[in-house]
Amino acid sequence: MQPAYQVTRAFLNGQLPESLPENTLARYGKQIERLWQSDQKNLYNKEGMTLLHLAAKEGTVKIVTFYLNSLKEHEKIIQSLLEATTTGYYKETALHLAAAGGYLDVVQWLVEHGADVNVKSNNGQTVLHSAAQRGKWDVVQWLVEHGADVNVKSDDGETVLHSAAQRGNLDVVQWLVEHGSDINVKSNYGETVLHSAAQGGNLDVVQWLVEHGADVNVKSNNGQTVLHSAAQGGNLDVVQWLVEHGSDVNVKSDDGETVLHSAAQRGNLDVVQWLVEHGSDINVKRNYGETVLHLAAQGGNLDVVQWLVEHGADVNVKSNNGQTVLHSAAQRGNLDVVQWLVEHGSDINVKSNYGETVLHSAAQRGNLDVVQWLVEHGADVNVKSNNGQTVLHSAAEWGKWDIVQWLVEHGADVNVKSDDGETVLHSAAQEDEWDIVQWLVEHGADVNVKSDDGETVLHSAAEWGKWDVVQWLVEHGADVNVKSDDGETVVHSAAQRGNLDIVQWLVEHGADVNATNIDGKTPLNLAEERRHEKITEYLKKRQ
Repeated sequence: MQPAYQVTRAFLNGQLPESLPENTLARYGKQIERLWQSDQKNLYNKEGMTLLHLAAKEGTVKIVTFYLNSLKEHEKIIQSLLEATTTGYYKETALHLAAAGGYLDVVQWLVEHGADVNVKSNNGQTVLHSAAQRGKWDVVQWLVEHGADVNVKSDDGETVLHSAAQRGNLDVVQWLVEHGSDINVKSNYGETVLHSAAQGGNLDVVQWLVEHGADVNVKSNNGQTVLHSAAQGGNLDVVQWLVEHGSDVNVKSDDGETVLHSAAQRGNLDVVQWLVEHGSDINVKRNYGETVLHLAAQGGNLDVVQWLVEHGADVNVKSNNGQTVLHSAAQRGNLDVVQWLVEHGSDINVKSNYGETVLHSAAQRGNLDVVQWLVEHGADVNVKSNNGQTVLHSAAEWGKWDIVQWLVEHGADVNVKSDDGETVLHSAAQEDEWDIVQWLVEHGADVNVKSDDGETVLHSAAEWGKWDVVQWLVEHGADVNVKSDDGETVVHSAAQRGNLDIVQWLVEHGADVNATNIDGKTPLNLAEERRHEKITEYLKKRQ
């Protein structure tokens, strides 16, 4: 093993450079440079950091100085280390880490030796963002004074001022505004700095921003006001102050969400109580008909649900698509809310406008504990929706294998058909749920069953491009040349959908390329009509 590799890995594993001779890295600098250029991963530890990252994160300027001074004859590797990013999602430089930690001396040293003061991480955040988010005021000040752009935006359009306001760093907010930050700047989502401060629950920042010209009734791109943000953040003092200074307690966002909806969904009971006591409508609905109680149930906020019901919220109210509060709780897997609602009058077998029960909702989202509790308390395991789909269809279609298994073991019919004759196996095959397909067949599902229009499970898998399901079905007895009622084979289905790999595999395993449907068309004809050139070319060669 190269000495340079040993030295560098020793550093990365936590050994202090002071324990080594002063000229160690200098002697092996060229080797380290070659190592860096040929295989950079060897200069990262298991956390994805170089020694420079580690030293910067810990604020150890002595190690930073020693490491880079020892390599002063090797400018390429020094520059590479300064530019190197962590291997995780954010891909931050050593300068980011030093700034986030508030280590001004390390920040200064890195910048003075060539680190870019405006470098961005993977999500577009600069070093200035890192310092501002954590309230490192001296670092913020120094960076701005040394060329950092005070109005630079991250990938989501947030400025350093957004970050400082969200964290509640009033000193930093004030200093940034005094040095050119735009107080009314908006992110890509249309959120102002005031939105950020309110969301963070920072009353002093909110007050200062409003006193210096921030608009208290400004709306984001989706129509949410600063009061919405405050309600979501759950700081009652901010909510009260905003209302006292002109915010409308009944204002709605573009989708009809009130401030009360926002507070209830986030589980901020004290805000919910205060808003209702100050005129908010407890039964108000969003554009799609969801009440405040729907959102509280979605959020799993039992205390809010209980308080709302005790103060007049309708437990059986339905949204525009006919979903009750119980549907909402079951979808999100909030078992305690489901139990409480049923115990307080919610109908366990209630259906939406589509005929889906609460059990359908729980099964689709994979909430096994809710499914079990509902069945144990009277929910019908074989109930059908308006189109004849059972709960088992829903679970298979959404890929919820554990629920499929439990339902079958508790009486669900594995070969039940929907109104169009599709079985649970059709649903699983369409969605590429190979493990569910296999389990269903092993537990009695008919691999050659047909829907009302004569399509087999193999037709469904081929049409939807589920190659592994196609392969498994054929290997387990599915007829590769079976025809639907309109005379189309599985190759017809794959060809018209443009699934070349499936067409090739089927043909190689005995599918008839010259089979015709009731209109006399071959798979080639359908591929030509749909302009699938590669399939057309392949089928012509196979004729």
